[in-house]
Amino acid sequence: MDWEQLSIIAQIATGLATLAVAIFLVRQIALQRQALDLAHKDSERELLYTSNRLYTDIMGRILDPKFAPIWQKGTCDYDSLTSDEEIRFRMWNQISSINQATNYRAGHEGLDRGIDSRIYEQSKGAWNNWPGMAIYYERFGRSHTYDPDLRILLDRAFEDTQGRKVDKNWVLGVKHEDRRE
Repeated sequence: MDWEQLSIIAQIATGLATLAVAIFLVRQIALQRQALDLAHKDSERELLYTSNRLYTDIMGRILDPKFAPIWQKGTCDYDSLTSDEEIRFRMWNQISSINQATNYRAGHEGLDRGIDSRIYEQSKGAWNNWPGMAIYYERFGRSHTYDPDLRILLDRAFEDTQGRKVDKNWVLGVKHEDRRE
């Protein structure tokens, strides 16, 4: 066997070794992708469970005998709340709004049972039943709805349930005349 034949055999062996390494790396990448997919599904599931626990906690506060009458009064007629009651009602709504905004930012807002927006439908349903929550949104909630797309969505739900556009002169409970946004 001369050097040329030995060189050809070495090149073939090198090519086979390179092919084996490439196959190994492709398999490792596929395994990593599967692991990432599983990790993503686990984190997605954990986010949903956490969101559900927070939502259950927020809604559970309505059952508190000290807060339930305030919630009922505020949801029916926001302006009938005393100053102490209003603060407690506002805090409940703000916590609820933070949960809503987090779900919106996390992408847990999309198509669900044939609707375009779960948050729009939930807000519309709540504000139809409890107009005091819509008043809270107009006067306070809109000011801390920082995502412009979410604000547009909620403004539309407000208009659809209250029969008028949001008065954008309200900023954190203070009405400013001729305010421009």
